[in-house]
Amino acid sequence: MSIPSSSAIALGLVIAAIAATSGLANSGGSDTIQCGIAESHQNGMQALEGTLTSPVAVSGEYRFAIQSASNGGSSNISQGGFFSANANEITTLGKVMLNSGAKNTVVFDVTVDGKKIDCNQALTHRL
Repeated sequence: MSIPSSSAIALGLVIAAIAATSGLANSGGSDTIQCGIAESHQNGMQALEGTLTSPVAVSGEYRFAIQSASNGGSSNISQGGFFSANANEITTLGKVMLNSGAKNTVVFDVTVDGKKIDCNQALTHRL
């Protein structure tokens, strides 16, 4: 069967439009999640908090692990598990209080829809 060239172009545009919009229907997943580490200081302590925000409700797993070292010694803290987050709300997934001035290494990641997301970046907002 032969299709006139103008019809072929129109058909191609329709197929491209369908393909593009079908991806948008499921775009609320891990591609739109914002996550990171918020930091604050109070009473000589440093608070680190792993947070997540999504435009749609999501659920998955998280890992929030900290290695901390100071003159007073060192510690390893590991938090994690399953979570559910409501749409457009900041969700806290882990929080620790450490001595201010300690040297910290933080690993924070979440897995949503089978995709692992690196959340190690510092957030611009503070607690």
